[in-house]
Amino acid sequence: MNFETSSTVSSSAFSMASSSFRSQPTTSSPPQSFKDAKPKTTGSVGIMLVGIGGYNGTTLLAGIMAHRLNITWRGPFGDIRTPNYNGCITQLKMKGGGVGYKDRIKGLADATTAAVGGWDIRPTKCGDALLEQQILDYDLVRQVQDELNNINIFKGAYDSRFIGPSQHATATHILTEFEAPNASETIKCIRADIRYFKWKNGVVGHTTVIWSASVEPNSELVGTWKTVDELLMAFEQSESKRGGPIPPSLIYATAALLEGCSFINGGSQNTLGCPGLMDLARQQQGVYCLGTDFKAGQTKFKTAAVEYLRTMGLTPLVIASSNHLGNNDMRNLASAPDTSKAKLRVKHDIFAPWEENIDHKVSIMYTELINDEKRDFVEYTSAGFLGQLHTMVTYTRASDSVLCVPLILDGAVWCDFFSRCSWPYEKVAKALAYLFKVPEGAAMGVDPGFFAQMRELEAQVIAANESRGSGRDAGKRVRIITNEKAKTEWSVPEGGVICAGLACVDMQLNNATGGDGGEGIESFQGEKSIGGGSVSMACKTLARLCHGEAVDPAHAPPRAVLSNIVPICKIGMDGTGDKLLNLLEATGETCRNVNVRHLKHNRDPEGRTALSVLPIYRDGRRGCFFDAASNVTFSAMEIISDLKSLRNRENSSYGAFLFGYPHLLPKLQGEALAQVLIEARNVLVNGGICAVDLNGVPEVLFQRDKRSGLRADMKSDPIIGAALQHTDILHMNEEELCLLTGCILTGNTVQDDGTIRTAARLFLDAGVGIVVVTRGKQGSVVYCNSKLRSTLPALWEGRSVTTPASVLARGTIINSNGAGDAFTAGFLLAAMLRHTGFDVKSDAEISSPASSSRGTPTKIPAKKQLTPYALYMQENYLTLKTQLQGDKKAIFSKCHELWENESPAVKAMYERRASEERNTANQPEEVNSSFDSNQMMTDSNKDRTLSLESAATLATLIAARHIDVSTRDDLHLDLNTLLEHCLLLPNNGLEEI
Repeated sequence: MNFETSSTVSSSAFSMASSSFRSQPTTSSPPQSFKDAKPKTTGSVGIMLVGIGGYNGTTLLAGIMAHRLNITWRGPFGDIRTPNYNGCITQLKMKGGGVGYKDRIKGLADATTAAVGGWDIRPTKCGDALLEQQILDYDLVRQVQDELNNINIFKGAYDSRFIGPSQHATATHILTEFEAPNASETIKCIRADIRYFKWKNGVVGHTTVIWSASVEPNSELVGTWKTVDELLMAFEQSESKRGGPIPPSLIYATAALLEGCSFINGGSQNTLGCPGLMDLARQQQGVYCLGTDFKAGQTKFKTAAVEYLRTMGLTPLVIASSNHLGNNDMRNLASAPDTSKAKLRVKHDIFAPWEENIDHKVSIMYTELINDEKRDFVEYTSAGFLGQLHTMVTYTRASDSVLCVPLILDGAVWCDFFSRCSWPYEKVAKALAYLFKVPEGAAMGVDPGFFAQMRELEAQVIAANESRGSGRDAGKRVRIITNEKAKTEWSVPEGGVICAGLACVDMQLNNATGGDGGEGIESFQGEKSIGGGSVSMACKTLARLCHGEAVDPAHAPPRAVLSNIVPICKIGMDGTGDKLLNLLEATGETCRNVNVRHLKHNRDPEGRTALSVLPIYRDGRRGCFFDAASNVTFSAMEIISDLKSLRNRENSSYGAFLFGYPHLLPKLQGEALAQVLIEARNVLVNGGICAVDLNGVPEVLFQRDKRSGLRADMKSDPIIGAALQHTDILHMNEEELCLLTGCILTGNTVQDDGTIRTAARLFLDAGVGIVVVTRGKQGSVVYCNSKLRSTLPALWEGRSVTTPASVLARGTIINSNGAGDAFTAGFLLAAMLRHTGFDVKSDAEISSPASSSRGTPTKIPAKKQLTPYALYMQENYLTLKTQLQGDKKAIFSKCHELWENESPAVKAMYERRASEERNTANQPEEVNSSFDSNQMMTDSNKDRTLSLESAATLATLIAARHIDVSTRDDLHLDLNTLLEHCLLLPNNGLEEI
């Protein structure tokens, strides 16, 4: 077998499913560029190879690309060749009495549309590596080399103790000490790579991580971790405490299982000898851990030949074999005796489950000239009639990687198939035992005979397929749409937001007493660390917004409203920094839309990470003790450098830039802040939307206007003055408004409204587009300039709105930390939302039975899904209309208040009723005839924006979900449901979506 390069990781994943191609001429012109083709991933699986730049990886990539491009080429004798999947039984149709499954099992994944990525420790580009390896016909290689060279590879996790000396010099594409100083950080990096790969490539099916790197020496430690807890604890321990290093293969295997992926050990090392790893696989439905060592060539025929001898009634006594080849895997074995022992272990143990005491001898030799074309010679000696000897000899000559790649493809496709069937781990291990020299883990002890194993595979496949049912939907796969736009009513045209500024770890002291400045001992009930500061809170708020509810959050998360959220902040190389990175990454863990890769590479080796200690008092107030740490040195040049890097990235578009807390960032004030916003405009599509969120505003002296008594000129403010003309949305709370402008609020509603309006005018006159002032329990006010940038909704120009605070149910536990950040992020999102032109929640259209005279079906809008809240509003609309004298905004607010305060039992009753009405076959929706549906709906207009009232209400609801402890940490927040509660037409009419 060939296992090129050693353990581990490198840059971005390559999607073989990223393009569709036209047919190519025989040999002349180069193939169509991947970049010019459209994505084609429907029905695909994910394949991640450890050692993707090795012989197996490059051969696999070339094969899939040849199919995608429909390349033809000439062989060494001038014969014309076309791509095929010979050897891949999942991709072949049944021939005669053969074993092809493509036409027997509906829904098997198509290898041509697989998304392929992986890791390597060598920097060689995949196309150049393919040429160097001299495995495939040159005429094929030359047509795919440039495209393979465009593949970015994740950097590998490297430990020189687990690879032969012959590989050390080329191992330069590896995770550094800063990126992965220990096993715990290494597994985090690999898990992040897996999540990024699946998100970036929109992987539809199951993903399998496959060890195709160089063979490692066996590790005695792996067998000592008997349980999942012991295994995971080992990653947190120092090497000296655990008793030695963790093999890279075990790190990849654990990372894969934790990410809901299967793992296949294609190498000979004893990775599957870890009981804790097997238990981890069993704990997750549809996730498998399989191995060991692909059975591709000589060994596969051995098991068939010995089965033939046994079937004849002979008794196999001695099997003596030798094989020699010169690929990189054999070079690694030749330079490291311990790795050779691992390889010989599996070769010697092949026939262990049979009762015969077969004397099995194996010799392996490194012969560089032979390269990947393995030569093997085997002599079989058996006892025949009356003890007479029977001897048979076989000779095989074939490319090792060409034999191995079909097993890799079949392994990934089978894991996807069995995962979709939720087939038990033990049964899958036995079914796929035919792939491995020594089936280990849950497959240990199975019959080693090749034909017996193929019969077991067929039996399990048929049983699993029948378990799915035989209806018309059997075999179909559900597409989890990630990068494509679904038919939703409201979406963000440019799916990226950059969140920059202050970030820290917030250590919350929950349910604290005191807060009155006394010197007594106060108490609190538990501590919780969360991502704090503008960057963390904004990322958390935006990342969890989704289109729809999660049916199966672990395996099929709903589509995120924002596809790409990039945090830019300063993090030190300390424990607090590790925690902050983990917290930021966790905000986008389920929707996979928070990209923290650049943060990992830009940590400050000399700096501390900011920390806040926040007592959360029992009445909802909070205190703050803050150590700004490395934020003190966070500079404009650092942010601008990150922005330029984002601008140079392909396939990324950003619609907004949110900067937070300039008053707490000494080097990001005045002209420096202005330059950051100017540079951000260059990154955003059409200049985008730039928002600034204030916090930590100090009390300062300034010149006052003699008539108004307020600040004379906001442009002269040393911290934000220069940036105001570049700011589209500026947020502050009422206390910060008073500190900045000198206004005084008295508690008189009418008087305070006028004071806030006058104070906000100072910012509008200084060039701000929209001023947002949050007032805690008194809601919020928004004032818009008479002329707004084209990326903001034009219908907001010159308008203002006062929005009451969201009414929470009695007894709700409140945590106000980050409320302003959540409101700001929600309002920014509201400004970005545009109507898609569809006016339904599910599919936009259905076919009507009524047809034209030509027989063409007429498309009519599908009926809207009736929700519990919509049913509740229908029943209460007339009563509220009479009570509130037709004030539609007041009707909405009151109905929302009533609904929020209803008991769970009442809400459950409306849920049942709505469900019953939705499920009533062929019956029109029964609606109160006096309920005017025109007052609740509007025609869909593509690119229409939310009204200012709707935007402020949406931000209020998002902030309410943030401060409500019961919903604060929900992984998903359904935007459609929020919009259903708050959409208002420009004429103040209510709109239900």
